[in-house]
Amino acid sequence: MFRDKSEKESILRLWRMTSRGRLQFELGGLSFAIQKGFTPEEYARHLWSQGAKTWIRNNSPSAEKYLLKEVEALRCFYPEIVFEIIEAEEKRAELVFTKECLGGWGEDPWRLAKSFNLSKKDICAYCHEAFSIWAQQLDMIADIGPDQDGICRLRVIKA
Repeated sequence: MFRDKSEKESILRLWRMTSRGRLQFELGGLSFAIQKGFTPEEYARHLWSQGAKTWIRNNSPSAEKYLLKEVEALRCFYPEIVFEIIEAEEKRAELVFTKECLGGWGEDPWRLAKSFNLSKKDICAYCHEAFSIWAQQLDMIADIGPDQDGICRLRVIKA
């Protein structure tokens, strides 16, 4: 697939830059919406309230299938994020983000959000609503956010 190790490293570096650019675009949109008077939740609903069934190609997937599809997307769009699947069953699935979160990564994970005048609270509210409204389309309940220990988890339950 790759001619040598340096070609692979170059492609991976470019992909990481692309994923960072995608995050900048998403956070820029969130910042713009907030500046125009919308809440993070309203912006999430605007973006994520349709399309889940087409994306997963199933009107009623299991919690496991849904989570595995999300894992595929996370690995593609957030290559720097580290997570672990804790549970993946028909009715219930869960993963834990073991390093950083979807709002940023690296040495200063909140630097990019801060550059858009976004707080961690803004990011968490947007992320929570985005996953919730997306999963509702598939008759699921999704909950994402940090626990009391500060570790972010994505839990999915088949309704």
